[in-house]
Order: sequence, then structure tokens, then C-alpha cells
Amino acid sequence: MTSVLIGIPVLDNIEITRACLQYLFRNTETKRLNLDVSVLIIDNGSENDIEQLLKNEFHTGDFPVYFLRNPQNLGVAPAWNQILKFSPAQDVKNDFYYDYYVISNNDALFGADWLQPMVEAMESDKKIGWISTMENGSPVLDELIEAHSLSKKYRVDPQKPYTSELITKGLDSIYEKWRGHDTFCQFIKNKNLPLFIPYKKEGRSAVCFMVRPAMIEQIGFFDEDYSPIGLAEDLEYFLRMEQILMPSWLTKDRYPAEEKWKCGFCGKSIVHHNWCSTHQGPKFDGEKWGKMREKNWKAKFGKSKKYYTALLP
Repeated sequence: MTSVLIGIPVLDNIEITRACLQYLFRNTETKRLNLDVSVLIIDNGSENDIEQLLKNEFHTGDFPVYFLRNPQNLGVAPAWNQILKFSPAQDVKNDFYYDYYVISNNDALFGADWLQPMVEAMESDKKIGWISTMENGSPVLDELIEAHSLSKKYRVDPQKPYTSELITKGLDSIYEKWRGHDTFCQFIKNKNLPLFIPYKKEGRSAVCFMVRPAMIEQIGFFDEDYSPIGLAEDLEYFLRMEQILMPSWLTKDRYPAEEKWKCGFCGKSIVHHNWCSTHQGPKFDGEKWGKMREKNWKAKFGKSKKYYTALLP
């Protein structure tokens, strides 16, 4: 039996998280691969206690659901690392309790049978370290790009009150052309894309991704500098994987060129990205947040994120 932990960091925006979990419980299939799945919600300093609001609603018995509450917002990288270091057991012999870890935004709405193909891809090639679901906007198929343009039109406005029902209604409008998101997912799967699609230059995604513990053991956890705002932790990790921007301790002896980890999309796994990040809402200034992340990046690496993004293969 293969164990998988699905970790979801949350900061307020309870209705987005509610919709995310509704689709997670509805569309996470496990029987074909005999997966042992657990779910971890990281409450990253929300005003309200997320566990108290959601634990009874999603206590179905399908998968164990754990909650970890931080007293304040620690930022993205610390929350991601908390997921990777999580164990429900007191006495753990191994550094990693689970075989694979999924880290997902709470604004991802999972498509039918999204998880098993990711595990199949990982099992097919031991050098795949990071694999993402495809979502609306992924530069893999024109239909995904089209769905992205429709998403901008029908997504909920994070500056206004909304419910999980309104999020679902918006999803119905976005995928009406394909007779619903489930039908759209099957349509994409019928394209017979490869199980693993290597990333192209600017097509990388950290919306919903799976990582292999062996990669984390070799090249390290996510960069927690400048928390809680951070410094584009996903970009830093992609550059680290590609051996373009490595911390001083990650020597060539520890991470030889011929052992470079692979990263890409899973051609059989689809989620909808609701384009409402954990932070968005009436109290969040996204432009200011973005400028601070860029400032932090330049302070640490000397040049802009755009400069380093251009170095990715």
C-alpha cells in the first residue's frame, strides 16, 4: 500500500477552503492503486479557528483529516515544510512518514481521479521529483488556455462576499461549453497525453503538486527566508532542481549534474485553479505583497526573479 499525504495551507477564506475540500473528497479515487490517503490542513494564522469550522463537516471516514494551527501566519515555505515534516505518529523511525506528499493551494478544485495518475507517473520514473496537476492556464493544451480565459470572466470576486455554492456555480459557467468540469477532465484525459510532461521554460506550476521524499532529502526543504512574505519559494526550488541557483551547502558532490531531478505536469491529472489565493480578500493588497517578494528576492540573490526565470530550460 502506498501512502500519500495531501497538505493544504489555509489563511482565512473559509469558503474557498470548503469548496476545495468538497471536490477533494468527491474526486480523490484510490482503489485502483490501493492508496492510503490522509489530509492535513495547515491553518496559517487565520482569524477564525479553521478546525472548529470544518472538522465535523469533513469527518467522513474516507480519509483521516488532520489540522495543524499556527498562531500566526508563518508564510508559504514554512507551511509547505510543515506538511513535509508532518507525522500523525509519536514515534517515527523514518524522516518522512509518507511515500509521497501533495501540496495544494486551497483554491484548487480537484477533477475526477486526479491523484492516482500522479502516483503512477512517480512510480514510472524514480528521477521524477516534482509533478504538478494540469489546470486551466497550463501551457499544454489550447483547451486549458481557453478555460483560463473563461475563468477570469466567471470566477468569484475575492473583494466581495461569496460562498462555496457560488464558487461551484462559477465552475459550471466556466466549463459549460464542455458540459461540466468532470466532462472537461475526461475530455482532456482522452487526448492521451503522456503520463509525464516535462516543464517548458515558463510553464511550471505550484498550484497542486506532488514531491518525492528522496528529492527533499537530497536537495533540501523549501527556503524559509523572509517569512511570512517570502521570496517566490517555488521559483527558487525549480532553480535549485535545475542546478542553476543552489545554496552553498548543496555541493556538486551531494547533487551531481547527472542526478538532476525531473519536474513536469501529469498528463492525466486535472484540477481547476480558482484564481483566489490564500491571501486574497478585502484586507489583502496583492500588489504590495508582490513588490515585497521581489524586494526579498533581490536582497538574497542580487538580480530580479525575471532574470532567473529566463535561465530555466
